[in-house]
Amino acid sequence: MKTSTKLFLLALAIHGIGGIFGIYSVLLAESAPPDPVSVQIIAGAKVIQAKVARANAELQTGLSGISRLGEDEGMLFVLPKKGKIKFHMGGVKVSLSIAYIDWRGKILKIEDMDTKTPGRIYEAPDKTRYAIEMNRGWFGRYGLKKGDQIRRKT
Repeated sequence: MKTSTKLFLLALAIHGIGGIFGIYSVLLAESAPPDPVSVQIIAGAKVIQAKVARANAELQTGLSGISRLGEDEGMLFVLPKKGKIKFHMGGVKVSLSIAYIDWRGKILKIEDMDTKTPGRIYEAPDKTRYAIEMNRGWFGRYGLKKGDQIRRKT
C-alpha cells in the first residue's frame, strides 16, 4: 500500500466523517491517479461500500464504463470547495441516483440520473461538498431524503 494511502486511512480513522469525508480533500492535489480506495458509509439502516473519487481524473470519469453496480455499492465524490459542480451521464451504462451532501454529512438533495439523457447536466446545490452515486432509486427504496445524515462506518 502506498504511503499516501496509509496516511489517508490513518487520518480518516482519527477524524472520522465529522469533517465527514474531509481528509479526502487533501488528496485532490495528487497529479497521478492514486490507488483506488473504498469506504463504508452508513445511510439510514444501510451500509454502502463506496469507491472514492478523489483525484481529478477520478472525479471526471466517475462511474463511466461501469455496466453494473451491486445493490449497496456506489461512488463517493469528494468535491472541490469552490465553483459550480456539475455531473453528467456520458459513458455511464447504469441509471443512477445521486445524493448531494454538505460537509457535515447532511443530504441537500437527491435526484435521479438517466442513461437515456447522457448530455443532461445535473448541477449540485450550493454548499455541496460530497456526492454519492448509487443505483437509480436506491435512496428512495431505503427511505433516505433531504435532511438525512450520512456518516462513515466506524
